[in-house]
Order: sequence, then C-alpha cells, then structure tokens
Amino acid sequence: MSDHTDGEHDEPTLRQKLHAATGDRDAEAEAVADRADDVDVDDAKVAVQKAHGESVEGTDPDGDMATVEDAREVADDE
Repeated sequence: MSDHTDGEHDEPTLRQKLHAATGDRDAEAEAVADRADDVDVDDAKVAVQKAHGESVEGTDPDGDMATVEDAREVADDE
C-alpha cells in the first residue's frame, strides 16, 4: 500500500473509478484501502457504501466517490 493523498487532493484512482462504474463495491473498497496505509478494507467498504448512498446506519454521503478520508472517519467512529 502507498499513500496517494496529500491531505487536500484525495482523488479517486482510475482503478477505483472503474470498479465504481461497474458496480463492484468490494473491488472499489479495496482500491480505496490500497491508497493509504492506515485504511483497512472494512472501513473502506463502509465509506464506499456511504458515498453511493447505500444504507449505512447513521451516515450521510459527502460525495459520489469514497475517499481515503471517508474511510479514516469510519475507523475513527469505531
């Protein structure tokens, strides 16, 4: 894993966009988790569900693509 974020520009990778477009939420979550060392796949899955407006208790989507920061927030809430 490597950190592809600089704090201000947490942009989805092409891999993440591809999985989002095909609806493969698990693969999309893995792409999010691979972008930062401190994000695990389970937290990324919740962030992906949230970003797509899927039912996740107590969440409100901030955008249509999950970010590493979204996954970090999930981990912080646990």
